Amino acid sequence: MDIKAYSDDLISWGSQRRIQDLYIESFGEHWRIQFRKGDAIIKEQELTEAVATQLLTRFKYLGDMDVGETRKVQLGAIRYPLPERHWRLRLSLVGDYRLQESMVIRFLYPIAQEEQCFLLQEQYPLLKQNIQRRGLYLFAGATGSGKTTLMYRLAKEQVGRVLTIEDPVEIEEPSFTQLQVNPTIGQTYDRLIQLALRHRPDILIIGEIRDRETAQAAIRAALTGCRVFATVHASSIAATRGRIRDLVGSESELADSLLGIVYQRLLQTKTQLGALLAYEFVGKEVAHGNWQTNLEKLFYQGEIAEECFLREI
Repeated sequence: MDIKAYSDDLISWGSQRRIQDLYIESFGEHWRIQFRKGDAIIKEQELTEAVATQLLTRFKYLGDMDVGETRKVQLGAIRYPLPERHWRLRLSLVGDYRLQESMVIRFLYPIAQEEQCFLLQEQYPLLKQNIQRRGLYLFAGATGSGKTTLMYRLAKEQVGRVLTIEDPVEIEEPSFTQLQVNPTIGQTYDRLIQLALRHRPDILIIGEIRDRETAQAAIRAALTGCRVFATVHASSIAATRGRIRDLVGSESELADSLLGIVYQRLLQTKTQLGALLAYEFVGKEVAHGNWQTNLEKLFYQGEIAEECFLREI
């Protein structure tokens, strides 16, 4: 098999259908690929071990990973060349206890091409109106829920200079100044946030708050008068608030900087995959911000199935 042609076909097929993730993984003694969009597996195909190994090796090489390493987690991002264009991909690789590897390939689409559908259309205009003050805004949700896309869309529609710090850069946006974390040369989140403030951005986007150092740096940036958008992995508004409180360790600094929390999930309705939001903003009562109320509204309108409702409530 021509592994280059096969991998080209996989990336072409996935990008044409706006797939989110491509999995290359073993199950028992067998191998398979899966295409995923939202919570649904769109396509599945079994592979021989030889073909799977060649695919993994090719993507590891393209992602500048250690091709011979099968034990540790490796991350990468590439611009995959196809005849019609280059596609931005994020790679995540891990080896299990048997030293068998699996890879997840995330398709990253330009913000101008992202078709972000909101299940409650009134939510996005309200969100846009309430992120105008200077301070810290946290965006939470599961992996693949569209947090970064939402932050980018909001930032792109604002006036002023936008600077991003990510690990790695996911969405290429020519109108933003985009910095990538690289700890091997001292470019940590904390260090880059300090440097970014010298550029006086109107909006600073932080790819993810993972630790106390990054959380405290984000708060310092917000306290200087910058609008800061950052993602946090959490399962609800309340969990996000608890997570950032644990990381910061100072209620007073958090109270002076945190202005809003936005939680997002992608839900499959009868006709489309769309985003449902929950949000809260300091000192404001904003309509359509309660997650349970919003979910019940979709369920009683017949937009989502009972299985989805019970899973997300």
